[in-house]
Amino acid sequence: MARRSGCLALLLVPLLLLAARVMVPVWINDQRLARMVDRIREYPLPPGTGFGYFDPQVEVSGDSGDCLYTIRFELFTERRVQEVLDHYRQARIEDPDGDLGDYEVAAFTLFDEPGASVDGTSGTSSVIIHLDGMYDDDGWADRRCD
Repeated sequence: MARRSGCLALLLVPLLLLAARVMVPVWINDQRLARMVDRIREYPLPPGTGFGYFDPQVEVSGDSGDCLYTIRFELFTERRVQEVLDHYRQARIEDPDGDLGDYEVAAFTLFDEPGASVDGTSGTSSVIIHLDGMYDDDGWADRRCD
């Protein structure tokens, strides 16, 4: 019985090493992106603004080895959408590569008139901030970037 367990363990070691080789780059890049999300959350919000109900969402994709990321987060604000967008476009938040402000920012709202509620009165509205950028994979071969 002990001999079978030893043989099974020897067979599993290469598979575990292969799985680690594939997953370690993903874990490292996820940590880099999580630190960027932390910096976004620590960045001062525009006056009359607060974070929305859901946590920031991060998506990673790629093209020919370029790692592309998208970070989305919801804000509730009394400000016009353009003011909130300008606030984040002027932000100097460090990206996963350590560059400041090396990403594009867009804002989305579900309302017809930017910064206004459905009935046209002033009030708090929901705005989705959408950051798009690219980071270097540092040669770790994150499979999401292929």
